[in-house]
Amino acid sequence: MMSRRFAPQFPFLVLVLVILAAPLQAREADVRRFLPVGSVDVARLVPSPPAVGSADFEEEMAVVFWLQRTRTSEQVEFVRKTLDVQRFAPLLGEALLTVDGLELKHTIDSAIDEVRAEYDAIKADYDLPRPFVVNQDVHPVGDARPVASYPSGHAIRAIVYARLLGAIFPDRQDALLHLAHQIGYGRVIAGVHYPADVLVGQRLGSAYADIIVTQPAFRNAVELIRGTRPPMRREP
Repeated sequence: MMSRRFAPQFPFLVLVLVILAAPLQAREADVRRFLPVGSVDVARLVPSPPAVGSADFEEEMAVVFWLQRTRTSEQVEFVRKTLDVQRFAPLLGEALLTVDGLELKHTIDSAIDEVRAEYDAIKADYDLPRPFVVNQDVHPVGDARPVASYPSGHAIRAIVYARLLGAIFPDRQDALLHLAHQIGYGRVIAGVHYPADVLVGQRLGSAYADIIVTQPAFRNAVELIRGTRPPMRREP
């Protein structure tokens, strides 16, 4: 089942999307650290994926082929969408007008950059080829780059986006997480990941988010975003 769609009823949404899409002004280097190195037990959370050609791997590939045969035009449209803060904006609606949108974007993007650096190293270690690389009968849609497959970066980032936004807008967290899980599952529908990529990615994304939301840098940023903390004075 695909995530609920937001039917825009207010012109404010156009303004919000413009703010979230706009590049940030140049600013001093951010020295905050949202995800300390070694803070997540990767060895426990990320087992080795099934070896290409093994029975377990063939089961994974069978799911990819089944979803390829049964995917709908609506699902194809869903999986083609870009994953960024904007993807979640319709679920937040007018609440986005109550916070500092530029600070929100900077905080979330900075945390995601650190998450990406962490999981890129994991993906490189396993270097599992994508389904469409292993078998040319897989016809991918959306973001289909022939880079390491395991675990799914989209699945990781979707959960982190949802959890961090949920920490800022707690009354929207269930809807945000629902969308995040659908984004992860969509990567298998798209033929660009195996089910294990997504399931492990979602587990890892949750672990990353558990750490990030407890960091003083993130808690301070949330106060700035909500306007409950005076902005830090910068030296001239």
